[in-house]
Amino acid sequence: MDAKLKKLDDLNKLKSQNSLPQLLKTLWQEGFFTKSKNLIEIKNELAKHGFHFSSSSLAVALVRIVQRGILIRMVRGGKWEYIQKSPATSLSGQRIELFARYDFHPRIKEVSFSQFEVGFYKEAIQNALVEVVDQVKIKTGHPKIIKNGRPYELDGDDLMNHVFGCDGQAPIIKFNELKDSLDQAEQRGLMNLFKGIVGIRDKKAHINFIQKDPLKTIEYLSLASLLMRLLDENAI
Repeated sequence: MDAKLKKLDDLNKLKSQNSLPQLLKTLWQEGFFTKSKNLIEIKNELAKHGFHFSSSSLAVALVRIVQRGILIRMVRGGKWEYIQKSPATSLSGQRIELFARYDFHPRIKEVSFSQFEVGFYKEAIQNALVEVVDQVKIKTGHPKIIKNGRPYELDGDDLMNHVFGCDGQAPIIKFNELKDSLDQAEQRGLMNLFKGIVGIRDKKAHINFIQKDPLKTIEYLSLASLLMRLLDENAI
């Protein structure tokens, strides 16, 4: 127990920061959530070590930890209780902790976390990349072209050129005011990132491969998350 107390007490320096999620994560790492705990029990445990938070702040932080996949929330006796999804020392717990270090875009969390958690890294990457492309279509009304008298929905490079291209056309989604050559260069650069997602998506969908590296997977997901945030910030 002394080691547990020391680890919690060492986090005192974080009290001036947004430390509550980290404190809850530390409780998980130390096995506090092996058995389900309600809000009062968690609040009292933190108070034992000098960490005092309001019930409302604690409730919000617990929701965040649940969203990260660290804890599960359930109702018992009319109250919310929280229990670990996996022990921190387990392989699944290690994956959860790695994923939780990054504040991924909510849609990337939604489509990729369950696959990442169980080690299906290829599927996690594919889901994230497909989601980026789908969101480009959704946010621009599923652009179409007419071929042989029939409408076809744009995809791949054609979609990205149509949506983000700034040479000889006004982009549907622009990342700056396009006032000068530097703005245009940035627009092209970001367009090429989206086009790169398409190329990776297509290759990984058609080639049988095994992805074993969780860190590399996190980096793919981080790129997808960045592009999702850029879409949210700039799509009309």
